[in-house]
Amino acid sequence: MNQTTLARDVTLAGTSLHEGHVVTMALKPAAAGSGITLVRTDKGGARIAVHPRNIRDVQRRTLLVENNAEVHTVEHVLAALYGLGVDNAVIELSAAEPPAGDGSAHEFVKLVEQAGLKELPAPRREFTPTAPFEVVDGKARIRIEPAAGGLQVEYTLDYGVPFMPRSTVSFAVTPETFRREIGPARTFCLEAEAKALQAMGFGKGANTQNTLVVSPKGPLDNTLRFADEYARHKLLDVVGDLAVTGLRLNARVVAERSGHSQNQQLAREVRRQYEQAN
Repeated sequence: MNQTTLARDVTLAGTSLHEGHVVTMALKPAAAGSGITLVRTDKGGARIAVHPRNIRDVQRRTLLVENNAEVHTVEHVLAALYGLGVDNAVIELSAAEPPAGDGSAHEFVKLVEQAGLKELPAPRREFTPTAPFEVVDGKARIRIEPAAGGLQVEYTLDYGVPFMPRSTVSFAVTPETFRREIGPARTFCLEAEAKALQAMGFGKGANTQNTLVVSPKGPLDNTLRFADEYARHKLLDVVGDLAVTGLRLNARVVAERSGHSQNQQLAREVRRQYEQAN
């Protein structure tokens, strides 16, 4: 199968989730083999390659840094590009964070569909992991192993609170399943931690319409799209974090309680295996 890019430029404006900035994001076509590149238009066009070497550790989001510029909370738009089969694209941003949309990848899916896909005259960069690998961090764990036919992800959510029961979801990541089953799942936090998170500088642009604030009675001022929406969103995050590898994966991933830190460790290892094999 050949690589793809977007057929045309598309734009989306909105408020970012953590920084609360008004931001315009443009998705643009890119050449074969260039992968996904972030461009900060407000920083003189500084370019940040979507690659594990540019990951920096930060809580509750994915942060990429290069050329004295940073972009964070990129996992939802990267998941949409991966899920819909986009191999090469430029993501231009007028601030350090994409628009939040409704807290899922839904707005980014619509944007990619608006742009359409274009096939490029170069084979897709696929990779089957050369060996299983597991990250274990306390009760959190994530494992990858070789598998045929694309990326399959299973995620088990277990927050240990009775109003958010343990649940497991599993999907083969295809454009159809991403569009229908994964992409619409929204980000969330517990009501008990919401104020503390904002005091720490998170969620300056968050509200009950772009973040599911989970109380013992369910989401505040909102309703679930799926009974297991929380687990589906964590699976979405896994897809977005693995998209940082820049590879189309033939692999099975099984995660339990994992967050961005563990997902990113796995992404670094997958890219290391790829570079060692090539």
